[in-house]
Amino acid sequence: PLLAAGVINGIGHALGYRNFECKDAATNILPWGILIGGEELHNNHHTYPSSAKLSVRKWEFDIGWMWIRLFSMVGLANVRRVAPVPVREPNKPMLDMDSARALLSNRFQVMAQYRRMVIKPLVKAERERVDASMQRLLKQARKLLWRETELLKPKHHERLNQVLESNQTLQLIYQKRLELQQIWNRTSSSGQERLQALREWCQQAEASGIKALQEFADSLRTYTLQPVRG
Repeated sequence: PLLAAGVINGIGHALGYRNFECKDAATNILPWGILIGGEELHNNHHTYPSSAKLSVRKWEFDIGWMWIRLFSMVGLANVRRVAPVPVREPNKPMLDMDSARALLSNRFQVMAQYRRMVIKPLVKAERERVDASMQRLLKQARKLLWRETELLKPKHHERLNQVLESNQTLQLIYQKRLELQQIWNRTSSSGQERLQALREWCQQAEASGIKALQEFADSLRTYTLQPVRG
């Protein structure tokens, strides 16, 4: 009770790191889930609550998954579901329905990739060319550019708006991030409508003139549910 309630529901929603921007403030306390059976990887768990495996990065360790695998080897457990692992086909010529389905299935990883490929490098580049006061503001606000909007407090919105109003490049990539998330959230849309929305998003990204955004948009076509076997 102390570890589950005190650590997970206390620290696990306040301190640590986040692999994914899930709808709540869950964090991974440590990359090594040993004391609480892997629940230290709480952000991973809240992102994929039905997954038997709580670790998702190569350097994360989930002792609960180790026991599940051992039990499954001797027929005492049956793994029904784990978090999806993105499959990429570099030579895939275009973004098609298979791509759209794969992107929807892996949407949390896709948004994490957007953070790594687009937001972080562009924030770094912008910090190198602005004055000291703006550098401080960018340092304070950079995580807000990828943080789930429902988790932002009024002071965060104020700080974020300051950055966006003063920098057109960051304003554009922030808007494109929100638009991409909206495509995932269109639960009433058909598969064809979602595919068309993704294609339009990619066309706009390619026309932006921002290299990092263009490269990310080009990478979306490579996602697949059924990779081609040689």
